[in-house]
Amino acid sequence: MKKLMPILLLILLAQLSFAQSNAKTRVFIECTRTWLCDFDYMRSELGMVDFVRDRFIADLHVQVNTQYSSSGSEQNSIIFKGQNIFLNQDDTLTYFNEATLSDDDKRKKMVKCITLGLIKYVSHTKAADDIVITYNKPAGSDTNNTKIQKDPWNYWIMSLGANGFFDGDANYKSQSIYSYINADRETEKTKTNIGISYNYQKNEFVISDEETVIKENPQVHGYVNFINKINQHWGYGIFTSYKNSEFSNFDINLSVLPKIEYDVFNYQDYNSQRVVINYGLGVQYNDYNDTTIFFKTKETLMLHNAAIISSFTKPWGDINVGAFYNSYLHDLTKYSLSFSGSVNWNIFKGFKFAIGGSYNITRNLIQLSKEGATRDEVLLQQRQLNSQYNYFFGVGVSYQFGSKFSNYINPAFKGLSWNLSF
Repeated sequence: MKKLMPILLLILLAQLSFAQSNAKTRVFIECTRTWLCDFDYMRSELGMVDFVRDRFIADLHVQVNTQYSSSGSEQNSIIFKGQNIFLNQDDTLTYFNEATLSDDDKRKKMVKCITLGLIKYVSHTKAADDIVITYNKPAGSDTNNTKIQKDPWNYWIMSLGANGFFDGDANYKSQSIYSYINADRETEKTKTNIGISYNYQKNEFVISDEETVIKENPQVHGYVNFINKINQHWGYGIFTSYKNSEFSNFDINLSVLPKIEYDVFNYQDYNSQRVVINYGLGVQYNDYNDTTIFFKTKETLMLHNAAIISSFTKPWGDINVGAFYNSYLHDLTKYSLSFSGSVNWNIFKGFKFAIGGSYNITRNLIQLSKEGATRDEVLLQQRQLNSQYNYFFGVGVSYQFGSKFSNYINPAFKGLSWNLSF
């Protein structure tokens, strides 16, 4: 009897493998930034697999993680995590999207990368019989004499833009104009960001035939940042910023802040796990529009800040939490302390839970005008007020049940779908 047991076990495994070969691989796809993934397009293009609506019943959990570069380009990592018969058969593929790519080009690249990653899993099913693999060799390419391509821009990416929003009625008019110029250079080791922006807002309220309230709020913001990655755990940077804002009572707000950072994990693992600690010490020059509540018209101050940030993206969900501290060295009672975070948790089959929020303690508003704010400025939020705290909190749950498959797309009565972006 003991001798028959190994034989019976082999027969059982063979039957299970045969049964599996006649079925499609069940796939659950999850995007950490859902708005970047066109799930309808994926289902229409990836017909060699069965899409399921829950990771607990999938043979393969595909997770798309996206991180942005300073210029708006995307670094995408697609993690393939095997389950059931593919347990411990994991893989990761990466690709890069330039900021100038269209949404159609981006979704095509995503589907192509997912397809390449699915091949080794689909090859174990009957769907493999209908797969054809081709390679389009670029015209004029010579694999034996490949030359290093030179970049005439030396990795610099320039961007500029402007937008305006206008609305109103017989008693109200509002306009907002925003423009910017940015220059960014990002390599494996260094990152440089330069930018300047101008924001103008104007609100006009007709109170009566004799009274009209008009408020304008122009702001200018500029920055120059340089960051250098020393190794996979350490990095340093120099951050400079300029601000002109009537709302914040700044004629000139200029700061220079060197920082150092340590990542408990490797920087290269940022898509799945990250715990970083950074500290900065620098100087700030303030020239105020109005005399402040401390009777200052201008001053130069030393300041420092620290932050702890943790991010984990796993098959069961993701966690992002952070704590941020800022204060002036001449008076440590003038500080700000912020806590923020979110948790998205796939608790069990079909049931998801999400919670997030922030709480900010503010004790460092040294720029507040001693003249205070008028009634109109308070109502229109045109002047910064001495609020010592602010908060945000949100929570939600969802539960989905029914058919485990979600392969089909019916485009009937989908309505108008469009967006406007600048």
